Amino acid sequence: MTPSNHGTHQASGFAIVYIAVAIVVIGVIGAALARISMSSVSSSVQLQQLNIARYLAESGLEYARGVAAYEKSQGKSIDHTINTLNANSGRVSVADLGSFALAATKNGSNILVVSKGYAKSGLASYIIPGTLNITYGSNAASNEALKGIYSGISAGISGNFVGNFATYSPILNGGANIQGSLIYLEKSATCLNINGSVHVGTVGGSDYVCSDACVVISGNPVINGNIYSQGDVTVISGTVNGDIHSGGNVSLDWGAQVNGDIYTHGTFSQPQYYTGFTRRVFYNQPIPNMCTSYTLPNHENVPSSNALRVGWSGPNTSTYTFYGSTNIADHSNAFSSINSAGGTKICFDLSAPNTYLNIFDSGDMNINGDLYVRTSTSTSCFDSVNRVSTNFANTAAAKRVYMDVQGTVTFNGGSNWFGTIYAKGNINTGGGGTYIGAYYTNQSFNPNNSGGLNTIFVESSYVDKYWP
Repeated sequence: MTPSNHGTHQASGFAIVYIAVAIVVIGVIGAALARISMSSVSSSVQLQQLNIARYLAESGLEYARGVAAYEKSQGKSIDHTINTLNANSGRVSVADLGSFALAATKNGSNILVVSKGYAKSGLASYIIPGTLNITYGSNAASNEALKGIYSGISAGISGNFVGNFATYSPILNGGANIQGSLIYLEKSATCLNINGSVHVGTVGGSDYVCSDACVVISGNPVINGNIYSQGDVTVISGTVNGDIHSGGNVSLDWGAQVNGDIYTHGTFSQPQYYTGFTRRVFYNQPIPNMCTSYTLPNHENVPSSNALRVGWSGPNTSTYTFYGSTNIADHSNAFSSINSAGGTKICFDLSAPNTYLNIFDSGDMNINGDLYVRTSTSTSCFDSVNRVSTNFANTAAAKRVYMDVQGTVTFNGGSNWFGTIYAKGNINTGGGGTYIGAYYTNQSFNPNNSGGLNTIFVESSYVDKYWP
């Protein structure tokens, strides 16, 4: 063997070793590069999903602002708006992207909102740092407990009502039609009982039933709107055209028809093979907020020795006219009592533009005759077109009439009223009467349960401006 051949074989052996080592090194580098490439792609995807989650969270805050603005424009209370934002655990889906979840709480007259976004892929979520503070505002006119009749002890409900009812003890008489919300403020074991041929809420509206206790529905009433209950909700027979939110358990019987979803803090039960409910049930839901309430202010003490008696004696005493003032704070119409006999006529003259009528009665008020409201100079006060009835044309003018009564208010059968009454005693209504305005008392409204009432809520300018 020559030296040259031996060197060639040795070099070849080293070359093979070098190639093998190179292959191993290249393999290691390739694997590392592959891992780096895959990591880069994964990081890119995660970053994309995180951006989507952040976008959803920011969208949630804009959504909250929009809901609050709309609810406020509709006169909804801050508590009602918070319930709306927290519905379905605050979760709102956004097509093809994912969802966001809101958590809204009340801070005085403000709403605090936290928003968290969830990417549809499940790879990322993002919570907005800090809390959105929405200034909602608070005044008497925006409080739902004052959008109709507020009665501290009880309210007898008969006939047709356009407006909300807030009371500690509602007496729902057969055939009552409440075109508004029903707010039950009693915090006890006594349930809100909605029984018989009663209608609550308007179809397609935003009315609701709120109870600070449990709710029992029977006798085939119709509820057009959601139900919010601090306790159990039992539907024995009747129709609920809305969702049920229960702080306790929800139970449906054979006669129940529920056309919305059920959000229960506790359990849900229904009969086997029952088909009156086909929607979704959400368990372990938060207890709904307490119903919106209001503390009525102190009555204004305007001393007077002038007892107004319409139609008892003397010439031209069968009629009496109150004249409006351009001063919304006017206190010149002060009396120690007000009484009108049967067949008499009282007129509120609001024909001058931008006039208001405030009446302060330090005693009782008894109305037996007719009421007229003049809103145009083209008519005389006691023209038939100005007589208050369910067909009265200018109901909006009722916002310009306010009355503070230190005693009891009594309307006899067929008597009507126009404007807001704030009474220290009971408000006794007469059957067949029409009441346009708002009616507030810490005592009872319609304690005698006279039937055939018609009420139309009109917000009071005086209450809006001066009540806390």
